[in-house]
Amino acid sequence: MNIGKNWIAEGWEEISQQGNANQQTVNIGHIDPENKADPMLTSGNPSQMLNGEAVAVHGITTRGTMTKFFETMNQMAASGWMKDYTPGKIQQLRNQFNQVQNEKYDMTSEITVVKYPDEKSAQQALENQLALPTQGFAGLQIPGADGKMTSYLDNPEVRKQMSAQQISLLQEMTEKMKGQVQTGQQKAGLKYFIGEYLGYPAALSQMDNPAYQAYSAPKPKVKVSPNTFQGGGFDPLAGKGILPKRPPTKPPPKTLQGCLAIKVDNYIISGSLLTAAEALPSAGDFCESLTQYKTYIEKEEVEGKTYTTKHVVPVASNLAAEGYANKEQVGRI
Repeated sequence: MNIGKNWIAEGWEEISQQGNANQQTVNIGHIDPENKADPMLTSGNPSQMLNGEAVAVHGITTRGTMTKFFETMNQMAASGWMKDYTPGKIQQLRNQFNQVQNEKYDMTSEITVVKYPDEKSAQQALENQLALPTQGFAGLQIPGADGKMTSYLDNPEVRKQMSAQQISLLQEMTEKMKGQVQTGQQKAGLKYFIGEYLGYPAALSQMDNPAYQAYSAPKPKVKVSPNTFQGGGFDPLAGKGILPKRPPTKPPPKTLQGCLAIKVDNYIISGSLLTAAEALPSAGDFCESLTQYKTYIEKEEVEGKTYTTKHVVPVASNLAAEGYANKEQVGRI
């Protein structure tokens, strides 16, 4: 089986692909959009030169790319500020990091596609996804030599490879773990069920959202003075309607939902990309542009003289426009 590349959304790229005729796993990475950010906006320097003119820069707050992290570490090592660290040692650490995950990515995921003989087998495999988190091997159904689906520990092909003592020990361990896992899941309101995701049958999980519980819990009333500031901190332009204004914070969802796997005809699709999708922010969520800005001329009268200051001001944008990974984009993948 070979999966083409035309399904990968913009901003993502294939890292590797491996498998056989019936199963294929693709590793993909999301290119960190902050690598393309305008250095003027992210340097943290409030006074800079723009086209030969001194300007006051009102920068943006970013998460910070690993590339910028290593470059900063290298500069500090070269200056002697970091005892026992040299530029060579920082480069060695950088190389080791990039062997695990290339620094140009801010997220890596994998997706696995398995081909089954028919839709009935694929449906059983989908339902197995519900058993594994709660029952482990005891709930796993696999085909035997006769083609019938049996539980993992009852399957003749499995038992041939294990001694009676091994089977007994595994059964005992499975039952103990099953009870512990189910107790923890009940406390978290966690449940697994067959539903629909992206229009296909899917194995889903759902649990109470701790963030919502904290948000909705009664809080002591505190008298707060009206806040007219925009932007943040002590920016001199705050409150003047010039800086981009963040929208009010939305309440977190009551529950968190995840997708374990989906069935498309006789194929089962699973992997960390599906699991992570619902945890990602929405495409339209507010952020400041990484590359766009506007200018504002401030005039001030001091003792009969007029002084002007040119300000570089960030502009409002959203995660999708800036190229950040978001749940809607993953849904299209």
